[in-house]
Amino acid sequence: MSDKFKKTQERLNSVSPTLCLAKWQQVTIHLQNGHTHSCHHPQTHKIPLEEIKENPSALHNTKFKKEQRKLMLEGKRPSECHYCWAVEDSAGEHYSDRIKKSANKTWAAPYFDEVKNNDYNYDVIPKQIEVSFGNVCNMKCLYCGPVFSSDWWSEIKNHGAYPTKDSYNNLEWIAETDRTPYLNRELNPYVEAWWKWWPTIRSELKVLRITGGEPLLNHNTQKLLNDIQQNPLPDLKLEINSNLAISNKLLKDFVIQLKVLVKENKVKDVLIHTSCDTHGEQAEYIREGLIYNEWLDNCEYVLQNDIPIHVMVTANQLCIDRFYIFLQDLYSLKEKYKLTYGISLLNNPPFLDVRNLPKTEYWNAKFNKVLAYVSENKFTDTNELNYIIRLKNYYTQSNLTKEQLDNNKQDLLKFVREIDRRRNKNFTNTFTTFINHIS
Repeated sequence: MSDKFKKTQERLNSVSPTLCLAKWQQVTIHLQNGHTHSCHHPQTHKIPLEEIKENPSALHNTKFKKEQRKLMLEGKRPSECHYCWAVEDSAGEHYSDRIKKSANKTWAAPYFDEVKNNDYNYDVIPKQIEVSFGNVCNMKCLYCGPVFSSDWWSEIKNHGAYPTKDSYNNLEWIAETDRTPYLNRELNPYVEAWWKWWPTIRSELKVLRITGGEPLLNHNTQKLLNDIQQNPLPDLKLEINSNLAISNKLLKDFVIQLKVLVKENKVKDVLIHTSCDTHGEQAEYIREGLIYNEWLDNCEYVLQNDIPIHVMVTANQLCIDRFYIFLQDLYSLKEKYKLTYGISLLNNPPFLDVRNLPKTEYWNAKFNKVLAYVSENKFTDTNELNYIIRLKNYYTQSNLTKEQLDNNKQDLLKFVREIDRRRNKNFTNTFTTFINHIS
């Protein structure tokens, strides 16, 4: 693998030592509030309405983004890409995500010459798009918020922000940073621009990922699936995020539609991304609206219909106590079906960060038990093992100060008391063992 990355780096350097193909060929577009970024590391930026009125391709090709591309072609470092510059400046041999993303053989590497041979100012048709049509969602995960969940929006509108030091999920910050989402019933100019742009880009896409909110509750998702049904895209990998906490009828109709798209070669393949972080009632507390056993049953139903699933785990300090039991459930599905999982490390809100867990024998044993289980399981792939190793190291090598730990602990207590009050929960009964081992 390092050979592949080394060759990619040399190829990029032949044009510029700061070139990253993701800035051209990959994009995430949040149509609910008109924000975009290329690569998940930079902050999103607002898409000016005047730009999409003239040119719907500005959903990706904003003037701001073109300026960042210009810097890259000139060998300069866009400040928004500081994550990769930090990796590249660190001691030893490292390959940043700039290199890894540019090496992608589906949507990046094959288009090197296109980027090389064009002016920075041209309107790119990206080969990988992640798009969110709106924030309509029937869940309120603890680490989510009003921009991505209509249920969160309603709660904060009715009850206000949470009483943490930074007033968690306050609507004022959302308004100040121009992230306020359009309501589902409102006319959304960004969604309109998408449908104007879609006929131009559809045939060149290699990967399309629909996210949300909960995409299956947004009519634009069905509109898109219907369009692909009528006008096939046989080279497209179609990926859809879903919490799989939807009605049986909606789930069955969705599964049938995906099966038809694949069987009739109207797309290349499909993949469902779903989320869960731990086992049982603790998972239900973290992800308000989830019924754990129903989620597991829905996963199995999708998998039984030959539709692969990738489970996205957001590792936080509340999920570790029963994480081993949760993995056992995942591996019982992995043994029979096409299921994979990935783990992202939560650092916002800081009071849910895994690094807040005490460095004690109890918690060390929890991480070691998980690592041993995954390491020894024949159904584990290399990526999954690396995720577990990274999670354990993230906990072990914590660099939080005592002041940060104390503040986070106070914020966590304030947060869960308010969750219990607003949502009729009982944190103490749900996380009894956790509480006994965090002092």
